[in-house]
Amino acid sequence: MPRVSRTQAAQNRELTVQAAAELFRERGVDHVSVQDIMAAVGLTHGGFYRQFDSKEALLPEAARYAYDSMTARLTRLDASTADHAAAQHQFIQSYLSAAHRDRPGRGCPTAGLIQDIARTDSAETRDLLTSGVAQLGEWLDQPGGDGLVTACTLIGALLVSRAAAGSPLSDQVLERVAAALASPD
Repeated sequence: MPRVSRTQAAQNRELTVQAAAELFRERGVDHVSVQDIMAAVGLTHGGFYRQFDSKEALLPEAARYAYDSMTARLTRLDASTADHAAAQHQFIQSYLSAAHRDRPGRGCPTAGLIQDIARTDSAETRDLLTSGVAQLGEWLDQPGGDGLVTACTLIGALLVSRAAAGSPLSDQVLERVAAALASPD
């Protein structure tokens, strides 16, 4: 079998990290196998171990990719709206939507990875979560408001909504929290 070029190996690594970031958020690290990740990118199981020591060693890279993607999304949102307050409002509405609830693999890295990160011994991965939540809190800051409280409220509401999926409570949580965050005190 021919060896792949360094460029192709780097592309394969990037695709593997991206697939892992999505699958880990969607199913949880314990419910994703190396074979699942490699099947998602159309590569062999053996190729994984040429790139990573273990699935657990991939978690920090997958988390970094997910958090970097969220940062890029916030930057694009700011660039595409009239002002930061409008971007914040749009983000909150999108975050507390059925589409976000139902697609955890593409959603918030904290909501998708929080339990796995809580269980890991990786200080690097924990640091990614803490800096990601802090950054979101800063982005959500408003005069007279506390962005960290807003960020944690969003994450908690999304988690409750996902856990209650299929029941009326799931949609009620999304709607009521979005309304509470949209209305002034």
